[in-house]
Amino acid sequence: MTQTTATPPPAGTRRLLTRMPVLPLLTIAFLTRVTMAALPITLLLTLAHTYGYARAGAVNGGYTLVLAFLAPLRARILDRWGTGRALVLMGATTMTLMTLVAISAAARWPWWTTLLLTIGAGSTTPPLNAALRASWRRLTTGPDQLKAVHSADSILEEAGFVLAPLAAGAAIALLGPTRAYEATVACYLLVVTAYLTAAHHYNLTRQPTTNTDALHDPGRRRRKATLGPLAQPRILAIMLPLFVMGTVFGGTGVLLPAYAQAHHATAWIGPLLAATSTGGVIGGLLYATTPWHQPLWQKYRLLTLGFALPACFLVLAHPLWLLALLLLLCGLFVTPLFIGAFLLLDATATDDIRIEANTWVGSSTDIANGIIAIIIGTLTAHQNFNTALLLLSCCATAGVLIALTSPRHDHPPAHAVPHPLPPLAGPATDHTPSPS
Repeated sequence: MTQTTATPPPAGTRRLLTRMPVLPLLTIAFLTRVTMAALPITLLLTLAHTYGYARAGAVNGGYTLVLAFLAPLRARILDRWGTGRALVLMGATTMTLMTLVAISAAARWPWWTTLLLTIGAGSTTPPLNAALRASWRRLTTGPDQLKAVHSADSILEEAGFVLAPLAAGAAIALLGPTRAYEATVACYLLVVTAYLTAAHHYNLTRQPTTNTDALHDPGRRRRKATLGPLAQPRILAIMLPLFVMGTVFGGTGVLLPAYAQAHHATAWIGPLLAATSTGGVIGGLLYATTPWHQPLWQKYRLLTLGFALPACFLVLAHPLWLLALLLLLCGLFVTPLFIGAFLLLDATATDDIRIEANTWVGSSTDIANGIIAIIIGTLTAHQNFNTALLLLSCCATAGVLIALTSPRHDHPPAHAVPHPLPPLAGPATDHTPSPS
């Protein structure tokens, strides 16, 4: 494996981030993520205003879980067929269904119709972010540039999670819940159209390379046909820390507002919810610019330990200031962990599973997020805050054990294809005939 070190970016790397096609792709990805993060917020308040919080929560939860569980399946379609037609078809279907969701909420259709339309939109959402991240290696010429692009991508994503609630809140205050959701859907249609255009222009879904190692091993071929990237132990090792991270995200996202309200400190809700993302932006900038000369797998284990260790003390964080401080400390390692995960996938995953492997980074976090949110929500409904904090500390302790006991993976597998492809200076020209 070519080791990636955290050296300060040279002038050529800085120019890479500000030239075509990296800059427009980063910009479109950032706007799309902000819009997609604002959609559930405005949808929740819109449906709560019409149907009540119980049904609004069911719609929002169904959308999140379907989005997380089916993302790898949609990415597998792109990996198997490698054509932009599937991406366009998914995008067009999702935009149509999102438009119908907005109409159903405004017209006050029966709530179950909104639920079905929302789940349908979640099940067809194109894996644009995964396709983009799987293509960064074609836009770079070395490990330093690859790390710089992944770092910028992850930092912007974390910044989007800070901006999205602020934008959604401002839209709701100015327009009201229903009009704010309609405006967010309109923005979504625009940015996804731009994203699909860029994906076609720069050919983010090339025809995949056949993995000959799997072809000569029938057992491995069957496992990959069923499990995809999860059939590889190395990729499972990448996902485990992200699953732990998702438990902390999901638990605190439900616990913090209820905990602050129970202590009559509503003003603390915003700072508590923003603490992890704020730490993520700071940590991502530090990771991208601070020299750190160690093997990538070893850095990934240390980052896992750095994230999980402060969360182990959440059970003791009864003062709100201490809770915010621990979450900020955890957040310092969030973006570096994501950057490390994407770099490890670039060096580990083969081209026939590359897009699907990238979707599992988000899906592993979101699945754990949804599961623990249900459990923590039940505990907070009965005011069992101490038990909820203890559960989150136990999840973090599992992350510490994963970091301390995970085997070393300093050497690449024999079937990995980690070398970068030639850079794209402009639109891709893929002359491979279409499967059709």
